[in-house]
Amino acid sequence: MGDDGVGIYILEELKSKDLPVELIDVGTGGLDILSFMEHVDRVIIIDALSSGGEIGKIHRFTYKDLPDPASMHFSLHELGLVDVLKIGEKVMSMPDDLLLIGVEIERSNQLTVGLTPKVNEAVPKVVEMVLDELSIE
Repeated sequence: MGDDGVGIYILEELKSKDLPVELIDVGTGGLDILSFMEHVDRVIIIDALSSGGEIGKIHRFTYKDLPDPASMHFSLHELGLVDVLKIGEKVMSMPDDLLLIGVEIERSNQLTVGLTPKVNEAVPKVVEMVLDELSIE
């Protein structure tokens, strides 16, 4: 699991901070991710994405400004994350406050371990973004 696993690295950093929120690794759950969004007011999703941009760049989207699924790929593997959220919108009540934070990676078919330097540099920045979103110092 190389750069595609950046969300797990960020989640582990957040877990080390003992935050007063529920932190969940939904892995590559596809449509299963929707079950974690039922009956909650706020969701922050962190994942790798590929849009052809600068490796390590951090993207931030609210639910209202989700990108066109054809322009970038958030990596839930089975089905793109944006597609899953659009399906969720049709079949359930979505959280009022939904934020996506994506770290740009280079898509590769090679299996690697660990994060490349540019993606690794994004990890503490995303952790700080999440803490800011949660108003936690």
